[in-house]
Amino acid sequence: MTGAASGLGRALAEELARAGWRLALVDLPGDGERQLEKIAAAARAQGGNAIVAPFDVRDGSAWRELHDRLRGDWPALDLLVNSAGVGATGEVGRLPELQWRRVIDTNLIGTAIGCETFLPWLREHPGRSHLVNVASIAGILAPPSMGAYSASKAGVIALSEAIAAECGPRRPGVTVVCPGFFRSGLLDSWHFSSAVESREAQRRMVAARWSSEKVARRVLQAVERNRRYVVVGTRARWLWRLKRLAPRATTALIRMVYRRLR
Repeated sequence: MTGAASGLGRALAEELARAGWRLALVDLPGDGERQLEKIAAAARAQGGNAIVAPFDVRDGSAWRELHDRLRGDWPALDLLVNSAGVGATGEVGRLPELQWRRVIDTNLIGTAIGCETFLPWLREHPGRSHLVNVASIAGILAPPSMGAYSASKAGVIALSEAIAAECGPRRPGVTVVCPGFFRSGLLDSWHFSSAVESREAQRRMVAARWSSEKVARRVLQAVERNRRYVVVGTRARWLWRLKRLAPRATTALIRMVYRRLR
């Protein structure tokens, strides 16, 4: 499980630990590693088991090392969760290339490397296995000033759909998570190009009704039921439906809201 030190990744890890799962927890070295150690200790105290693997999900060699390590210790892989993510806001033409690469490489390429590395093992499972990729409603709606983040998450959605089509009814099952705003630590790693963007994001985060823990429980229910999409939040679900029925009207609505904020 990637992104396990905070936010949704941490909430999922804690839910699985309470259920007695054996976990491999991935996040960045440093403070992320210290948080992973706390989660692993709590999992062991509850009768579960967890190992800590601090690395950057953009590092393909680190992914392969983890794969080889787990192959030697575990009889099978039941679940892969790609939850690591970073974000940036800034209109196209005003966002530095460094931020484009950071967001795309972490959110999309990191997820793709994880799938490339572990999907063959998931396919070998003698019973049932599952893949969870965490995207965002931004990957469907593509709000203004979020081009980099939306592009990365749209890529995660497309990647997940391609894997589902390749696997068909066979293992693994595939779930892609597309939440709206919920309370998490995502903004801690977010790059803002303007004070307006930062204030609006903080406002929405504070006002969000969904917590990471509540989203985690919804995701695990979807895994149990083998659901493809998890769209979290009333507004997100309505906009998701509207985008499918009237894409131009949805874009116009989102543009109007953005102009009011500016």
